[in-house]
Amino acid sequence: MDFMKSLMQPLVKNNPLKKHIIISLVLCLCIVSIGTSAVAGQSFISETGNQPDEDTWVDEPILTDDPVDERDPDNEDDVMDEPYVFIPPPEPEFFAPNPLTGMPIDEEMIRHRPVAVVLSNDPDSLPMNGVSNADIIYEFLVEGGMTRMLGLFQDFSRVPMVGSIRSARHYSVEIAESYDALFVHAGGSPQGYNEIRNRSITNFDEVTSVRRDIFFRTRTRIPGRRLDLLHGVVTTGSRVSEWFPKYNIRLMHNDDFEQSLLFVEDGTPNGGSVAREAVVRFSGGKSTTFTYSSSENGYRVLNGRYEFIDANDNSQPYFTNVLVLKTRVSSIQGDNSGRQNVATVGEGEGFFICGGRYIEINWSRADKSAPFIYTLKNGSPLELGMGTTYICIIPINQTVVFG
Repeated sequence: MDFMKSLMQPLVKNNPLKKHIIISLVLCLCIVSIGTSAVAGQSFISETGNQPDEDTWVDEPILTDDPVDERDPDNEDDVMDEPYVFIPPPEPEFFAPNPLTGMPIDEEMIRHRPVAVVLSNDPDSLPMNGVSNADIIYEFLVEGGMTRMLGLFQDFSRVPMVGSIRSARHYSVEIAESYDALFVHAGGSPQGYNEIRNRSITNFDEVTSVRRDIFFRTRTRIPGRRLDLLHGVVTTGSRVSEWFPKYNIRLMHNDDFEQSLLFVEDGTPNGGSVAREAVVRFSGGKSTTFTYSSSENGYRVLNGRYEFIDANDNSQPYFTNVLVLKTRVSSIQGDNSGRQNVATVGEGEGFFICGGRYIEINWSRADKSAPFIYTLKNGSPLELGMGTTYICIIPINQTVVFG
């Protein structure tokens, strides 16, 4: 206001009529400015507030792998530093086979689209939350010889907390699409965002605020540690259960969708060779080791040099099945960040590991909307053991050492 007075003083001096006219004009301009701001504010709220969201793409996504640096680093909005208390939903009355594990699950959930969550595997973010609730875990290369993971959950309502959630790669989008999954991530590579847009993927992005209500950030997701917010992007079963029905998205599989996985009570391969341990190498600096436990009838995971545990309860998940898929991996030309192409369409060879033994298998996928198909070397369908599965996608020139 002092600035406005200084501008008006030479104009209104010794001229009362001019003074009244100018004051009236200033008041009109202020009213117009306030009205414009109100309209703009109303528009912002309707686009990014807690409103049911259309299943559409953001026109100008923020292309970043870092979901924190794109915002004011001092912005503490939606940061939860108090311990999160999970209240599980009531136990279901009727059960049916989980299409991702073959194990009993709430009958109402079997036609629901699963939730696919991109998980960090940065050593500074370990251990992760929610991995013991995942039905399937994928591990694959990203830049720098490091790996990232994708967790698939058929019934997400029973997951206490999942994180840390990280950015998408185009091949993680392709894997999620093979399950007709709802894709959850925090940021993405340019190729990942292009895949989401071109394939009309139903996604939830903490960075671009696409259905961002399901996320929050916490520095204390790992008990006893205080994390950078980069490693504190999470969601929970209760948030997903609250918000998914509010969005204008398809929550159920289409009637013609069929899951390709086959399960038997004992998936131990006939014949084959001993696999009490399997060391799967992704790059010169990253390998994952699986060690069989007969008492658990599953494989314990050593993630590089870190025990693969769930920070929610410090438990260590065991996986009934381990699949290793070999495929073409190459650097993306012109990408200065060293991002990779990991082929998920086509065919290749691999290994199936279960019950302390392994056999060679083939895998194939017809196109980006098709499921993965696994067969034995004689062409017959592969039958997995009933339980959870860990899938490693590695370059053709990398090795698996069995012991």
